[in-house]
Amino acid sequence: MEGRTPMKDDDVIGVEVLQDLDPDSPVSRYRQIADQLAAAVLDRRPGARLPSEYEILNRLGVSRATATQALRDLEQRGLVTRRQGKGTFVADPDRAIRSNRPGVLPSFSEDLRAAGRTTRERVIALEIASAPADVAAALGIGKGDDVWSLERIIVSDDQPVVHLTSWLSCATVPALSRSAVEATSLYEQLSQIEGSRPCSADEQWSAAVAPPTTATVLDVGRNAPVMRVVRTAYLHDERPVEYAIAYVRGETFAVSIHIDAHQHRSRLLASLTKAAG
Repeated sequence: MEGRTPMKDDDVIGVEVLQDLDPDSPVSRYRQIADQLAAAVLDRRPGARLPSEYEILNRLGVSRATATQALRDLEQRGLVTRRQGKGTFVADPDRAIRSNRPGVLPSFSEDLRAAGRTTRERVIALEIASAPADVAAALGIGKGDDVWSLERIIVSDDQPVVHLTSWLSCATVPALSRSAVEATSLYEQLSQIEGSRPCSADEQWSAAVAPPTTATVLDVGRNAPVMRVVRTAYLHDERPVEYAIAYVRGETFAVSIHIDAHQHRSRLLASLTKAAG
């Protein structure tokens, strides 16, 4: 058709990215589809078009309602935008999305980069300290044991957006380099230390007032509203490796949460069956 510019290959996410669904999985079919597409979306630029409902149902043999629900799930996560009569496209979000993406435990820096932003980490202080009681309890170590205390700022597109302090047990992480953290990120450095990259975490998000130091380093007003994030991150063997407290500029992040009652019931049934056995 005259006047229409054909889409480039990198502007289209082909339906071939979808693998066969697992019929025995407790995860619903629409969620399996959404998770596969979410993984594909992360590496694509805003505006890239996703497969249509028709392409999805032909590829996987699901109903149109299931395909539509999968795309709606991505929209609710803030990963895509849907345009009536035109299709579904990778979103250009105003905020980075914090979500339980499959196969990866995100860091603040990685979430921001997934939203198409440049990032860097500026270390304020890195030292070995004695673990306070709350840090020791979170890390499962003794009070007063040696821990790394790492205070830093995450800068996104030349704007400071996160002020955080992480504590890591020296027994678990024997070495940390200020220059390496600033060159990449804490989690990328941990990935270079065998067995030290976290794979799961507990997080608590709450509204807070920026402490004076945070207000200064994030360049926000005194008593400005921020999000306070407390994270305990775990290794593959479920040992805690990091305890962190972060203050986040609220306009930079959105949190996407998936609640699956069916999956919860399946896990409960599995645990009861195991206990009975």
